[in-house]
Amino acid sequence: MRRTVNAEQRTTVPALAINDVVKIDTSATGSRCLIVAEARQYSGGPHCPMVDYLLVRNPPGTPPLRLRVMPSENGTSTHRTLVLSLYDDLPFNEGLLAVVRDDTKRLVTDDGSKPESHVQDEFWRVNDRDGSHINRVAVRTGDGKTDETTVEFWDFSRLIDIDGVETEEFVFVEMNKESGWFQIWRGIEVASGKIAVV
Repeated sequence: MRRTVNAEQRTTVPALAINDVVKIDTSATGSRCLIVAEARQYSGGPHCPMVDYLLVRNPPGTPPLRLRVMPSENGTSTHRTLVLSLYDDLPFNEGLLAVVRDDTKRLVTDDGSKPESHVQDEFWRVNDRDGSHINRVAVRTGDGKTDETTVEFWDFSRLIDIDGVETEEFVFVEMNKESGWFQIWRGIEVASGKIAVV
């Protein structure tokens, strides 16, 4: 039986369970089934309560996605739901840290994988924010265990056109405070009506 996930009412991890099968109707996800492999509950920061669900694809082997549910700051709804793709995954990098801490509040992504098109995209800090967000994160996985860690992240966005609709695209640069490992997640908001659990 299909049920729709109502992001406006979801503030805690149990809304989706580990091993739930999710379908999200976006160009990034297509019609593939996505399996909830991990839930991450953020606390102690301005975006909280914020929950990330790590979604792996079936068949496996493709990069994971995150379904992020976070409080809205625009006053039109209580929460926003984002679908994020893993854009980069790398050990501590002094250069990247300097970029996200820069006073310009600007981030430029450069897809060097296709030299013939060489696309650079420019993002700016969300709400012209200064500084970073530091959160405690409780990570729950399929073995039933919950581990805790601390992350520092920087949020950026830009407006893009998707099928004639102005859409906000986000980039989150997240650094694990214990290991220094960086992950960069990139994606857009998706309406809760486009998310279903099978």
